[in-house]
Amino acid sequence: MSSAVLYLAIVAVWAVVLVPMWLRRDTSRPKRTDEITEETPVEEEEEAPPPAPRRRRGRGRAAVIARRRRRTFGLTVLVLVTTVVAATGLAPWWTVVPAVVLFAAHIALLRVAVRIDIARRRERAAAARARAERAARRRERAAAQRNADVIELDPHAQDEVFDQYADDRRVVGE
Repeated sequence: MSSAVLYLAIVAVWAVVLVPMWLRRDTSRPKRTDEITEETPVEEEEEAPPPAPRRRRGRGRAAVIARRRRRTFGLTVLVLVTTVVAATGLAPWWTVVPAVVLFAAHIALLRVAVRIDIARRRERAAAARARAERAARRRERAAAQRNADVIELDPHAQDEVFDQYADDRRVVGE
């Protein structure tokens, strides 16, 4: 009886891992339109400009958070189920250990991920501050150039033009 429960627990763990992967794969697969394009006549239309590229950061970040939540929920349910099964005597007490180890490892990884997220946020904020400071310095330089003093050149200096081919001048060493 206990080996059947152990096999059932293994199947449950794999289901927690594989079912979301299968669901994600099915929704991300492109739909086939071969038959549709052959049956319907193609009308000539003006080509629309390509869509603007989407920012993947927000979408990717939300997907990562959702994946972390699903994994935490699944592991929490796994720990609870194995604890209940062990407490009722359907399985030995040590069947709880793998679920607890997986849950603890997941929590440790989440802690590391949070530290990395905080470091990235700080780096982005520092980069934004640096960009703002550079922009302020550029504005100050532009304002200083607009208010620059005009220097009058000596009018007599323009009367004397150097001509290297003039007869009365020689290059040093000739």
